[in-house]
Amino acid sequence: NRCAPDFVVRSKRALNGHSATRERLKMLARAATRRAALSLRQNRRPLQHLASAARRTSVAAPRAALAAGAPLTLAFAATTYARAEATHDAAIEAARIRAQRLADAAERAAQLRQTPSRWRLLRRAMNLSLRATPLIVGRLTADVSRMLGIRAVDDLWWSWCLREVERAGPTFIKLCQWAASRDDLFPVQATRRFARLHDRVEPHSYEQTQLSVSKAFGDQDLTIGPILGSGCVAQVHRGTLHGRDVAVKVVHPGVRELVDCDMCLLRGIGSIVEYWAPSLKYLAVRGTLQRFEKVMRAQLDLRTEAANLEKLHLLFAQDENVVIPRPVLEVNGVDGAQRDVLVEDFVEGTPVLKYAANKSIEEKELLATHGARTVLKMVLHHNFVHGDLHPGNVLVEESTGRLAILDAGICVEIPTETHKTMVRVLRAMLEYRGDDAARLLLENNGGSDDSQDQLQREEAFVDGFAKFVESTRTQPIFDSMASYVGDVCALAVNNRVALDASFVAVALAVKVVEGLVVDLQPDFPFVEIAVPMFLKESCMRASREEAGRMSAYMNGLLTGLRNEESQ
Repeated sequence: NRCAPDFVVRSKRALNGHSATRERLKMLARAATRRAALSLRQNRRPLQHLASAARRTSVAAPRAALAAGAPLTLAFAATTYARAEATHDAAIEAARIRAQRLADAAERAAQLRQTPSRWRLLRRAMNLSLRATPLIVGRLTADVSRMLGIRAVDDLWWSWCLREVERAGPTFIKLCQWAASRDDLFPVQATRRFARLHDRVEPHSYEQTQLSVSKAFGDQDLTIGPILGSGCVAQVHRGTLHGRDVAVKVVHPGVRELVDCDMCLLRGIGSIVEYWAPSLKYLAVRGTLQRFEKVMRAQLDLRTEAANLEKLHLLFAQDENVVIPRPVLEVNGVDGAQRDVLVEDFVEGTPVLKYAANKSIEEKELLATHGARTVLKMVLHHNFVHGDLHPGNVLVEESTGRLAILDAGICVEIPTETHKTMVRVLRAMLEYRGDDAARLLLENNGGSDDSQDQLQREEAFVDGFAKFVESTRTQPIFDSMASYVGDVCALAVNNRVALDASFVAVALAVKVVEGLVVDLQPDFPFVEIAVPMFLKESCMRASREEAGRMSAYMNGLLTGLRNEESQ
C-alpha cells in the first residue's frame, strides 16, 4: 500500500517527462490497431484474431517503448493503451461489418420485392402480345406496300405504332424516347419517328397527390395547387410553402410496380435476342437494357433528380444568364426530396420557342447564344450534361430574360478519362486526322470483340470516318453539328459498331442545342461560339496537366534533398 502512491507519482512523472516518447507510443499503438483491423477484415474468425492481435500489440508496444528509452511503467501503460485502442477499433469494425450485412440483406429484399409474381408477368405479357401481334402483321403489310410503291401505308403504320407505344405504359414510352437518343444504335428512320413520341398521360387524382404528399411529409404547411403538367412517370403541381411559390412533383401511383414487371420481361427478351440473333451482338442487348433500366429507375426516384438539380445549380451559380431551380431543403422538418415527392423552387417562365416567337432578331440571337454557351459549358467545362434538354425543358423568365432549365431526372456525368478522350477526338477532327479520331472512339466503346468480322467492320468504320472528316475541309466541322452527328451515327449503324454512351450523349446534347438555336435564328454562327470555348478548355486542360507534372517533379526533387540531408 505504501508503494502504490510512489508508483503512481513515478508513472505520472515518466508520462510528463517523455512527451516525445508518448507520441511515438501513440503512433505505434495506432499502427498496431490498424494491423488488428486488417487482420479482422481478412479473416472469418474475428474473435480469435482479435485475441492474437491484442497479444501481438501487448508484446510489440513494450519492446518499442523500452527501445525508445522509456521507463518500464510507461511501457506497461503503452500496452494497456494499445490494447484498448485495438479493442475499440475491432468493435467499430465489427459494427461496420454488421451494418454492411444488414445493407446487403435490405438490397436483396428490395430486389425480391421488385420481382413480380408469375401471374402478374403472364398477365402483362399477354397484354403486350395482344398489342404487338397486330403491329407485326401490319409491319409486314407496310413492307409489301412499300415494295409496290405505296408509301402512305408505312406512315399509317408508324402513327399506329407510336399510339400503341403510348398506351403500353411508361417503360416502353421511355424506352422508345431513349432509343431516339441513340442514333448510333438504331436506324435514323426509327429514331426520327420515336423523337416525336409524347409522354403526356392522364394525370392521377388530386386525392392521390394529397395522399402521397401526406405520406412523405406528414401534416405540413404545403398547399397543393393546380396541375402544371403530367408525364408518364410523374406529374407537377404548383404549390405554396409558408407563402413561397414552389413546384411539387409527384410520382404516379402504381407506376413503379408496372416498370418492375416490364423490365423483367425485357430482360428475358434481351437474353432470347442475344442467343438467337448473333448478328445483333454489337448492340450488347442485355448490357444496353441494364443501362436503360438504370436510367429508368433513376427517374422513378425523385431524390436522384434533386441531386442533379442541386449540382447543376452549383455549377451555374455564377452564371447570370441561367437559372436552375433548387430543391427545397426542408418541409415540416423532413427533407424536401423524397422518393415519390419532390418540392423545388417554382420558376415563372415561358417555353423558349413560344417566348421567342414575337421577339426581335437581336433578342433571338441573345437567347441562342445563352443556350449554346450553357450546353457547351456542360460538355467542355463541367463534365455534367443534362440528358433531356429539349425545348420543352427550357423556359425564359419574363422579368430577367434568363434561361431556366428544368427536369434534370436524366443527367450524364462524363468520366475524366472519357472527357479527355472526347477532347482529343474533337481536336483530331479539327486537325483532319479522321483515322485517329475514329480509333479513339473505338477504344472507348467497350463492347467490341476480337473476331475477324468485327475487326473488318471496325476498319471499315475507320476508313469511312476518315473520308467523312476529310470531306469537311470545305466546310468547318462545327458549322452543322446536327448533320455531322447524324452522319457519324449512321456510319456506326451501317458497320455495326456501338459507340460509347457518353460520347453519344454529348454529341446529341450539342445536336439538340444546335436545333434549338437554329429554330431561334436560322443563320446562328455556332462555330464562333463552339471553337473558342473548345480551344480554351483544351489549353486549360493542357496547362493543368503540365502543372501536375511540374508539381510531381518538384515533390520528387524535395524528397531527394530531404533524403540527402538525413544521410
